[in-house]
Amino acid sequence: MTCGIDEVVTAVTASDEALTRAVREGDMEAFDVLYARYEVRLFAYVRRFVTDRPRAEDVFQEVFMTVLRDRTFDPSRGRFAPWLFTVARNHCRMEHRKGSRESRALDALPTPVAAAEPAYLEADQVRLAMDALPDAQRQLLLLKQVAELTYREIASVLGVAEGTIKSRLHTATSAFRAQLAKGETP
Repeated sequence: MTCGIDEVVTAVTASDEALTRAVREGDMEAFDVLYARYEVRLFAYVRRFVTDRPRAEDVFQEVFMTVLRDRTFDPSRGRFAPWLFTVARNHCRMEHRKGSRESRALDALPTPVAAAEPAYLEADQVRLAMDALPDAQRQLLLLKQVAELTYREIASVLGVAEGTIKSRLHTATSAFRAQLAKGETP
């Protein structure tokens, strides 16, 4: 099926909720637009919870299959992004519960560090600091920084008040900074 420029512009500028309605009506171009909008952020979010890349890719695909098949999202009750990241969070939790001994053993192995790569060292320090946080704090930071959700959207995902999110996010940020400080070399 070919589209005129007006149809492409309309699809690209359409709200997530309008695109979701179109997907439910079988419009795969609307699905492609949603996929393109969320691909990078969603995969980065999933990847923080599922460290094995092939498994993370599987979880990522399962989340988008849910977008295609699931009819629980109701645009009149809220925005698409919080629903999508709630689905992703649930899939990540299921994957974590399934975690085999093999994946736990691989996660326990130290990450090799190349002394001549300071950017790699910084990324490793960030990963270690994030891993040291309690799950609830790590999820908050990921929803805000990686998924780029608003306070209101995070509140919707987690089912708590927006003010509570602000307070918890402040605490999580402070804890993250403290963990980073611990990992610094003198």
